[in-house]
Amino acid sequence: MRTLGFLALCLVAAQAMGAQLRVKGIVTDAGTRQPLEGALVRVYKNGVKQAAIDVGASGRYHVDLENGAQYVIRFSLPGRITKCFAIDTHGPSWEDDRSVKEVEVEMTLFEKVDGLDLSFFDMPMGLARFTPMTGFLSWNKEYEERVQPEAARLFAEVMLRRDQSLAKHP
Repeated sequence: MRTLGFLALCLVAAQAMGAQLRVKGIVTDAGTRQPLEGALVRVYKNGVKQAAIDVGASGRYHVDLENGAQYVIRFSLPGRITKCFAIDTHGPSWEDDRSVKEVEVEMTLFEKVDGLDLSFFDMPMGLARFTPMTGFLSWNKEYEERVQPEAARLFAEVMLRRDQSLAKHP
């Protein structure tokens, strides 16, 4: 009986944690910015898959993240390059702060190209830190500045090869 009481207390304490983060957005085609039906959003918490969400025809998704964890949110669709970003939700929090902070993240996916190494996109395209006490989400700008040039170069190469292919096979 004492064990049940302790478990109930732990459950209540877990619910009394600080501000929570909700990540929501849309998965789109990188060229047209139209929603990508059937894209899959996978959520990993501390390296363990927690959820797989089919975005449906709208391309929209939302994920509620618990505090005190490291998350990777991965976006995929057959025939498209898989991309991801990471969010760290560790940090102090105000007791009984049950607010939910929302952030909108659009993820653009583009077609795979035969003969072009796109494994660069296996690494996160962005790194963020959420502070439960303040409800503030910050993106690591230095990291983005380091990965953005290579991501842009590879995307330009993909578009060039796509355009060349369309010109050969109108």
